[in-house]
Formats: sequence, structure tokens, C-alpha cells
Amino acid sequence: MNKKILLFLLIYSFILKSDNLRLTLFGNANITYAKPYIYILEKTHYKTIKIPELTESEPIYFKFSDSTFYKKFVATDFTLNKINNKLFITQNLGGIVYEIRGNELIRIDHSFEHKMQINSQHFVHDNRIFRFGGYGFWSARNFFTYFDVNSKEWENYSPVQGDQVPPGIFDVNQFKSGDDVTYFNGVTINPFDNLKFERTQDIWHFNLRSKTWENRGKTAVFFGNNLQNFQYENYFVAFNEERRIIRVNFTDDNYEVFENEAVSSKLSTQFKPFVENGKIYYFAIDHSTGDIELVSLPIEQFLGKSILKESFIKRDLWAQYAAYVKALIALLICSLIIYFALKFRPAKGGIIKDKDGVLYLGKAAINFEENELRVLRILLKKDDVPNSELLELVEQKGVHFSHNIRIKNDVLNQLNLKLKAILQVDINFIIFKKSDTDSRLKVYRLNKQYFKVSEEFLNT
Repeated sequence: MNKKILLFLLIYSFILKSDNLRLTLFGNANITYAKPYIYILEKTHYKTIKIPELTESEPIYFKFSDSTFYKKFVATDFTLNKINNKLFITQNLGGIVYEIRGNELIRIDHSFEHKMQINSQHFVHDNRIFRFGGYGFWSARNFFTYFDVNSKEWENYSPVQGDQVPPGIFDVNQFKSGDDVTYFNGVTINPFDNLKFERTQDIWHFNLRSKTWENRGKTAVFFGNNLQNFQYENYFVAFNEERRIIRVNFTDDNYEVFENEAVSSKLSTQFKPFVENGKIYYFAIDHSTGDIELVSLPIEQFLGKSILKESFIKRDLWAQYAAYVKALIALLICSLIIYFALKFRPAKGGIIKDKDGVLYLGKAAINFEENELRVLRILLKKDDVPNSELLELVEQKGVHFSHNIRIKNDVLNQLNLKLKAILQVDINFIIFKKSDTDSRLKVYRLNKQYFKVSEEFLNT
């Protein structure tokens, strides 16, 4: 049994054994993967390594007709891009673009070295070379530019008008999936001190089709834009200061920490690893000899054991729901205003109008006693009616003064009750107060907002 286990372990270790390719690099090399080749660009030449065969091509030496350009040319000052099987290199500092045609570097742009996009991010989309952010002259960019290989011009890729836009960012991590690009854990400039750099954990998402920004919150963990950080499938792999491997899953917005720092400490800073068909390819440094080696092994073996899994995004609930909360508060305030306005404003049950000497509410005629009608007419005709005038309208000859007072009061009370019942409004329609000219006198006033009668009716 032990022999079988030993044999199994030997076979398994052979299967997991990494495929290595030892390389010799002279000076600073620009190493970029553009499927299916790894391109190694050096000062005098470039060559390829085909994946997954790991076969290395012969070097193609550049033909430099300008000795000044040859002396100034540094491969690591450029970023290699592949569009329709053509190779382009863009200057990291600014807008200069060369096309690699055979053994020649042909400048094709109409730009200049503007030094305004230092440490910007780049990617190829829709057969155009995009760049986002970057630093230059004490300020940072918060927009996209792109180079059109047909027009040979750099253009601005402006977002549509919206309520969200990121600050200027540089040295930021980038995750691209189709038309969506996400930026996180970068560096920005203090708005009050242009010489003060600050790290930002904001997560900004941009859709290249709709040209809209979205702030998705803040990262729960910060790691810098390490040159070795890379993405594959829906994952973004980064390395923190303790050389721990952090893998962000942009499908469920979680992140994991892996313990295999022994592997990560060997990664060369000259090359961004990549994953194809479940295998990771990276350059490892032999610290004892200084040699560099292209290594291929299963991604699970590279990562090692997961020791922590947490949510990657800290939701800013106020920023996310502020608009809804403000709308709800505004709705509540409006509701309260309407409620109190309705509560304290006398509700209108309708308007009383006249026709042929008769009062109507809608199409229904209203029957008033003769005394009631006389009192109602004078109250409609005047603003303030003295008590004496009302007494003259209702008094009976030959009876005591106190009896006439009771008759007047009964008429006013009956009018109030009828109008309340007819209009279905619980207010006193007829009120009395002291006269403005003589405080000893009492005057009566009618609430006229429920009446619309003609002059003919008033003067009948």
C-alpha cells in the first residue's frame, strides 16, 4: 500500500511540475502578453514566446536610422498594444505612438510628449488604445483619451452628463470586463494642497457604451497598483505589503487572502502575470543567480490555501440611498403641509348661487324663511351690519324689545344651522364683533366665500 501511495505522489508531483523557460535579458526589458504571444521588447530588438508551447523566437533587431533616437529609446518607457495583429507602443509620459513594422519603429501619431498622463491606466477597446487618469503638472486626470490607429490622433472620450464623476486619479488598479471598466485603490491629489498625494479606496465603475460613471462604494482592504497585479476571468489578483496574495471576485464582490507568499516573493516586477486555460504564467527571479525564468503552473497551486474571505466593498449607504431618503423626506413634508392646510382651512362644500330670485346649491333650490332671506341679503350686501339694522328687519310691532332680540338671535342661529347642513361645513357662517368705529356697538359679518350672487338678487 505504501508503495502505491508513493507512486501516486510521484506521478502527481510530475503532473504539477511547472514548465520552465530560462531567459537572458539585457537591461530593462518591456514584457507584455498579447495572445498568443509574450512579447519581449528590449533596446535593440524584440522576440516572442508562444503560449502554451513556450517556444522562443529568434530576436528581430531594430533598424535605427537616427542615432539620437536610438540613444534615447528605452523600452520600459512604452506600453505595448496589439490591434488586428499589428503592434503599437505608446509612450507612458505622453502621446507619442510607434508602430512596429518588421524591424522598424515607425512613429504614427500627430501628438507630442506632454507628460500629463504619468501612471495612467491603459487598455485596448474597439480597436482603439485607451488611457485613463494619470498625473502631470501638479494635477490628475479624471477622463479617458483614446488613440485611433486610422486617424492617427488622440481624442477625448467624454462621459455623458451625470451626477457622478470621479476625481483625478493615477496609479490606480483597473479591472476590465467587456464594456465595463472598474477603478479602485488609487492615488488622488488633496484638493487644498496640490503637492499632497492621498490614497483613495473609492470604487468607480464606467460603462464604455453608455459613457456613465457609478460610485460603488469603498474597498474594505487597500493594496497599491503593484506592477504584478493582474486579472483573469472575473478575478483580480493583487499583492499587499506583506506579499500575501489577494484575489477579488467581481462576480460576488468578495475577496480572499491566500497564504502562498513564498511564490509571490519570486515574481519579477518586469512582467504582469496572466492566466490561460487554468494555468498562470509568470517570470520568476532566482535570487541566488539573478537569472529569470518563465514559469507555468496551475493557478490553484500558485495561490495556495485561502485563509480569509470577506466582502470587498464597504457600502456607503448614505451615498447610495441619499436621493431616496431626501425624496421620502420631501414627500413627508409635503404630506404634512397638505394635511394641516386641509385641516385648518374651511372645506368648501360648494357655492350658493341665485337664479330668478331663488338661491341654489348646484341644481337644488334652498328654502329660506322670509326673515332669514332678508337677513341673508343684507349680510351679503354689506361687510359689517349693525345690530340695530338686523332688528329692524325682523322686529314685530307692539312686542317687548327683549322679544325682538330673541327673534333676531333665532333667525341668525337658524341661518347658521341651515348653511352648515346645506354646505356640510362645520363653521359659523355668521359671526359678531365690536364695531371698528364705536366699541359699544355690535356688528354682524357673513362668511361670503361660499356665495356668488347677482346684484339683482341683493337689491330685490
